[in-house]
Amino acid sequence: MGISDWATNGGALVESEARARNSAIGLFAEREFARARAEIADLASYRDYDDWLDSRQGRQIGLTMAGVGAATVCVGLSSFLEWRALTGAAADEDALDGFAGAALAMRYSRTSLVLAVISEFDFARFSGAVEALAGHGEYRGWLRHRRAMRAHAIAAGLRVDDLPVGVASFVEWCACLRQSASEAALDRYAQLRLEHLTSEPTAAE
Repeated sequence: MGISDWATNGGALVESEARARNSAIGLFAEREFARARAEIADLASYRDYDDWLDSRQGRQIGLTMAGVGAATVCVGLSSFLEWRALTGAAADEDALDGFAGAALAMRYSRTSLVLAVISEFDFARFSGAVEALAGHGEYRGWLRHRRAMRAHAIAAGLRVDDLPVGVASFVEWCACLRQSASEAALDRYAQLRLEHLTSEPTAAE
């Protein structure tokens, strides 16, 4: 099966080494390529979808020759655009590969952690009322605490992804589930959102 067949049919072409080292090359389905070209400036230079696939395959071969396992990962264009709007990532192929890496980790890795990122505005608004934020003083204290969590997770060999979330939406989610708005719940909420964004695209996407 060639790379074009894989991308079109959404097959699972994931090598074990790439899975472990979490290198990823993002792909869209052919039906999304015209819209992707309008949204991602990097794609304008390719003649057509097959030309882009050849380039992506060349990148995969280059990484493999350099000793880095790489997997191609099919993602949904709408999900990628939503993710980059949340994270502030650029609309380019490097960001696409970053999103594909997150998708690879969410779909196959048992050693990944998602940390919720909240804005200073949300912290000031909710720090006195939301359990997850209470006790950290000002926003800088919260950031120091989260940086320490990140460093500890990385030292333990985990892949860490960040996802900005709205605290108001998180609080509503907790209320629906009748659970406390703890820090663990906050990160679980971010993880579920990233899992949704990075889930394998359906034929309708």
